[in-house]
Amino acid sequence: MNRRQLFANVLVAMILAVVFAWLCTSLFAVLGKQADWSKTWEYREALWNGWLVTLGISFAALIGSIFFGLLFMLGQRSHLVFVRCTCRAFLEFVRDTPLLVHLLFGYFVIFAPLLARPLGEHGLDDKLIIGVLLLSVFEGAYLGEILRGGVESIPRTQWESARAVGFSPFQVYRYVIFPQALRRVLPAMAGLFVSLIKDSSLLSVIGVAEYFYNTRNVISRSYAGLEGYIPLAVGYLILTLPVAWLSHWLEKRFRHET
Repeated sequence: MNRRQLFANVLVAMILAVVFAWLCTSLFAVLGKQADWSKTWEYREALWNGWLVTLGISFAALIGSIFFGLLFMLGQRSHLVFVRCTCRAFLEFVRDTPLLVHLLFGYFVIFAPLLARPLGEHGLDDKLIIGVLLLSVFEGAYLGEILRGGVESIPRTQWESARAVGFSPFQVYRYVIFPQALRRVLPAMAGLFVSLIKDSSLLSVIGVAEYFYNTRNVISRSYAGLEGYIPLAVGYLILTLPVAWLSHWLEKRFRHET
């Protein structure tokens, strides 16, 4: 980087910092006259508990979506026509209908009548477990398509070369195909996982006491608007920013290895 580029970068950074500082100062000057942050502090325990539930939901649904995504990807590449067509039809149904519909229909019509009582008898929260399951299946459908596209983008010669040296189907995927495919689909996967964290707020429609659900209750009880929505936005940023940062770090690492 020459001096002219360095000077331009520093100048732009300073201008952006000044503009951002001015916006923050102006915003909080207005909010400081209208907001009563004691309301948020009074309900801090409810907000904290909701944030922890959202963290747990996001982690569990992330693991579940990876599991279902791999199943859907392998199902679409199956040599059995029935399995391949079934996975294709199910994925199209899931991807072409809203998550809200899946949560309402899946919980109240399908899973709650079957699992609510057994889970309740074992002291488990049926709404939480069924909500995580439905969220995992929904996001797993998208992940399955992303993985399928990445796997099928690998040249056929890579498959044939792996088989020629005696690799089993599992070893072909594990050591040859997946490492290359993941480099290509990593940005799309990161975007999906960020969406998964944000979509977890929809579990409030079936009564899961997660972050958005608790924040909405706090706002309705305390008549606080900005005092509730600002912590809500910050809380989701704390959950999503590490995912985005990890994605960028992995991209750079894979790029250097390549």
